[in-house]
Amino acid sequence: MKRFIVLFSFLQIFYLLAAQYVVSGGENTPFLAEDDTRNRIQVYLLNGLAGAEISFTGEGAHQWFKYSENALSATPVSSIQSGNTSYITDVEDGCGYFTGEPTDPKTSYIWIIDYSRYAPTFFNLEAQEEDDRCEYLKILADVEAEQLNYRLPTGAPAVLQRIYHLQYQTMEWDDDLLQFVPIDKDLELRGIIAEIIVEAPLMNTMFTLTGDSFAAHFGMEQAIRSAEYKAVAVAVNCTAKTDREYAENETHASGDALGGSAPIEYTFTAIANEPTAAFFNWKMFKRDLATGNYVQFYRYDQKVMQYTFNESGDFRLQLEVSDKTLSCVDSSQVFTILIGESKMEIPNAFSPGTSPGINDELRVSYASITNFKASVYNRWGNLLFHWEDPAKGWDGRVNGRYVPSGTYYVIVEYRDSTGKKRTASQSVSILRASEDNNSTTTSNSTL
Repeated sequence: MKRFIVLFSFLQIFYLLAAQYVVSGGENTPFLAEDDTRNRIQVYLLNGLAGAEISFTGEGAHQWFKYSENALSATPVSSIQSGNTSYITDVEDGCGYFTGEPTDPKTSYIWIIDYSRYAPTFFNLEAQEEDDRCEYLKILADVEAEQLNYRLPTGAPAVLQRIYHLQYQTMEWDDDLLQFVPIDKDLELRGIIAEIIVEAPLMNTMFTLTGDSFAAHFGMEQAIRSAEYKAVAVAVNCTAKTDREYAENETHASGDALGGSAPIEYTFTAIANEPTAAFFNWKMFKRDLATGNYVQFYRYDQKVMQYTFNESGDFRLQLEVSDKTLSCVDSSQVFTILIGESKMEIPNAFSPGTSPGINDELRVSYASITNFKASVYNRWGNLLFHWEDPAKGWDGRVNGRYVPSGTYYVIVEYRDSTGKKRTASQSVSILRASEDNNSTTTSNSTL
């Protein structure tokens, strides 16, 4: 049964393709504006009806009909037939034509519209700001254009949708160039276009309305341009960069999160749709541990801000960008910066000269400290070694010779991330598999 239905449908389509209407006449080539296979009707636009003609090719004698309401109320039309082709010349605007019986499912239809009577006329195009002008813009189009109506064979009304194009310029963010770049916008508009809502452009621009698509086919397309619109909408993106490098023994945040171990300097750069975006306002906040609220403590008003985080804490940086009139603001760019708390740990043992690369140097483990000073003493209180870079350490040698195994004392002075002076001390055992000639001699005066 299914194969029979498929075969029947194929034969029906083949018949419709074999028995075709041809429309000619008017200025330029007639335009097939709608090909509705479901309702078996084609809608043709002609630019004037001078010399208009519809022909039909099919087997047998052809009786032509014309309808304006529905196919069942159609009236006969005289035609001329030559062989398997017949044609009519008295073609009217706003009418449907066909050959055959309206009750026959193989009958197809043609509807004619004289487009020269319905071409649109453009009078004015204006950009109008509303209360939401920072997000959207209303374009008022004063266009006179009647609806292009036609009727299906059943009598159901239908409308041809005119297509217009609204063109203007705006800006968009380019991830590769890391900047806002001008782009051309071309919006396709259908139907009535008295009011057009567009996203607020990010640059000064003029709007151009062209159309409709049918007029373009006949070489009758019109265009109208608005006065220049002065943009007020702003948009911004930001970058955050630091050149801070961490030592192996320094604890810091991992991954792409902003922050790390203090002190750390960041360069924040605002990239906006200039010159519409004119004012930049950075606001720095820090979370209050007692209340949990963010409290503002810093402000900066240039595009590029450099800031050094010397304290631990949970920071929030917000950028506000506005236009020259301060009527539009973009405050969407927010950074969270987490600076770790101070840390200072001194190991209690190491084995210099015994296992190269493995615990062979005395290094502290630290985070978020400044003004670092470390000193190593022997048990008699003699200073053996001193360093001021927390990333470095002591290799267990004095004057180029390893000190003997035993207990030594390390004192570290530093400032923590709150600015307070701190002191940490630790007894450190030096472990050596065996003493060798490269060790220094133990005495009260040296070690």
